[in-house]
Amino acid sequence: MTLSASMPSGPSRKTLLLTIGLVLLVHLSLLLGGPEALQLSLRAEPAKTLPFQTRMMQAQAPKPVAVKPSVAAKPRRSVTAPSSLPSPSPSPASTTEPLEPQFTAPTDTLTTAPTETATTPASTDTPTPAQAEVATPAAEPLQPITPPPVPLAVGALPPSTLLQYNLIGQDRGLTYYANGELRWQHNPTDYEASLTIKAFLLGSRVYSSVGSVGANGLIPTRYADKWRGERATHFDAENKRIVFSNNKPSAELLLGAQDQVSLFVQLAAAMTGDPERYKPDTSVSIQTATVNEAVPWTLTMQAEETLQIDEKPVPTSKWVCLPRGKYDTKVELWMSRHHAWMPVRIRITQISGSFIDMSLDKLQPLAPLPAKRTENN
Repeated sequence: MTLSASMPSGPSRKTLLLTIGLVLLVHLSLLLGGPEALQLSLRAEPAKTLPFQTRMMQAQAPKPVAVKPSVAAKPRRSVTAPSSLPSPSPSPASTTEPLEPQFTAPTDTLTTAPTETATTPASTDTPTPAQAEVATPAAEPLQPITPPPVPLAVGALPPSTLLQYNLIGQDRGLTYYANGELRWQHNPTDYEASLTIKAFLLGSRVYSSVGSVGANGLIPTRYADKWRGERATHFDAENKRIVFSNNKPSAELLLGAQDQVSLFVQLAAAMTGDPERYKPDTSVSIQTATVNEAVPWTLTMQAEETLQIDEKPVPTSKWVCLPRGKYDTKVELWMSRHHAWMPVRIRITQISGSFIDMSLDKLQPLAPLPAKRTENN
């Protein structure tokens, strides 16, 4: 009895219930009134679903009602039609042959393709500025106004002569020096002419022309360009055509046609016949053949210029053949009365800026061409 009376008694039932209730109250207060971070994480769930419920992409990307589909489609059809535009011709400036004027037909003006109206419904609406811009064709560039060419009146041919030139040239920004000569021989029925350029370490390049002599001056039969091989142009008078050895399409042979070398002498003969006929701004048109084509060259007389030849002033008449197309070459000839109107200076300038400039150094008379010449020429 004494031992049981001295042992401590456990908590009462009331105390246990009070303790349990207090613990539950503390946990409930932590769950409902805890830190702010816990409240944000609880609110994240409705925040995630908000953009998917209210973001309507279709509603903000409709086609504007005021713009008609046919009007918007027209500029695309007219601009994206490159198949109808011509391709530009290759530039001769990329070659390393500076003495071959390459004349090509002028590049046609690029115009906007016509608009399609078959699918456009009839409407009385005023055309928009975009429609007016597409429908209006591009303006063609203004062409320089030149007087019409006059007929070429030919007089006496210059005597057989050898003209020697000092040559200065520029190619790809490099300046070089060379020698040139124009050899001209003829008899009453035939002629031979050649233009030779000799450069150190590069060898010689020869442009030659042979043919007959007629009432209207020179009648070429063969023109050749010899340098690392030979290319030739044949004048087929019987069939009235000009044929090229490089298989390029033949050209129609026109009356008075010349080549690059015979042209120099033909002009000299024209000046001999009536020099007063050709005044400044006078033009002549001559079909001129190269080894690639035969097209009309329009040469225009410019104002008289005085050159220094052998340290003496020499008056000259200057002929200029301006480029016709984008990739053409400019040719300038200075003709002197004191040298039987033969060219005392020749300058050929390419579109790239490369040029050759030949100035007369010496002139030597030659014997007339023998009556019988080699048939294979």
